Amino acid sequence: MDASTGQPGLRRADDLARLARRVVALGIAVCAPFMAAIWVIDSAQDPWIRWGFPPLGAALLAFAWILIRRPRWAVRAAITALVLLEAWWLLLATARIAESADAADAWLALLPTPLLDVAVCLVVGFLFQSTRTAVLHGAAYSGAVTVVLAAALGRLPGGEEYVWLAVRYGVYLGVFLVLLLALSRAKEHVASAMADAARADATASRMRDMAYLDELTGLANRRRLREELGHQAGLADPAAPVCVVFFDLDHFKQVNDTHGHEFGDQVLRAVGEIAARTVREGDLVARIGGEEFVLVAPATTHDEAVRLAERLRAALPRELGTTLGVRLTASFGVTELGRDEPADAVLRRVDELMYLAKAEGRDRVRAGA
Repeated sequence: MDASTGQPGLRRADDLARLARRVVALGIAVCAPFMAAIWVIDSAQDPWIRWGFPPLGAALLAFAWILIRRPRWAVRAAITALVLLEAWWLLLATARIAESADAADAWLALLPTPLLDVAVCLVVGFLFQSTRTAVLHGAAYSGAVTVVLAAALGRLPGGEEYVWLAVRYGVYLGVFLVLLLALSRAKEHVASAMADAARADATASRMRDMAYLDELTGLANRRRLREELGHQAGLADPAAPVCVVFFDLDHFKQVNDTHGHEFGDQVLRAVGEIAARTVREGDLVARIGGEEFVLVAPATTHDEAVRLAERLRAALPRELGTTLGVRLTASFGVTELGRDEPADAVLRRVDELMYLAKAEGRDRVRAGA
């Protein structure tokens, strides 16, 4: 999910925006050496290249830096760069045509890069603007390009034929704009479908959590515990024993009676956190109701499970006293899960061991077969 909103659809939109920024920045990085080469070769005889390319190149490099290093400014910078490039192109095209001896030479002066630049501007508009804005912007720019070309070419000798070429070029730009619109709509539908699928996955995940996690502590619940015990019972082996630790908080009712149930809930959450920190990765910690917790420790010998219970027994009053200011102990039962032993049988057996620990004075570990 998105870190700030928690919405998977927004996260995917951010991913697409990041991809657009990187693609445009890469395009600028690829073009920059070619612009430098053109400036070196042609600047002596072409004042537009000599005086226009340095600030244009600097602006494009600054834009690329913003796209990578300051993504929050990317949309505003993109629109600013786009408008400046479009104005530059219209000015350059008008100047190129005015400097030409006839319409044929003027048209050749616009091939291929200047005419392709218009298409690039249309694409960039769709990358950084909403679809509606990009269409309106692109239509206005395509219209302006067509009018400027037709008017400028029509004033030159032989310009009648090239006015028609300018209009045809404008029609092509319109077709290109429609294709971009279709692709943009398709992208939006795909993004929407992906967002719907992500929301469905998130809903399913929440439902799984509700089915298998304890609502208060976020630990495994009784259902999840029973499934884990059933799975581990099929794997239990003398060479790879599985142990079960059952513990119950001592005199927890007094905490609720003295401090209230809200504070009692804080204590239960803290106990769950302490237990989760104490066990190994791969062990299961479950709260099965009230103040009762169960640990399932695969590949753990009986003696190791007893040591685990002792560490947790010592940690609980110490850490609860530090974090919540209440000293609370627990009584533990420890046993080994038998091969193919039913979950109810091992839970009943380890529960009896825990009650023996309580009968013997509480705050202790009682281990048994």
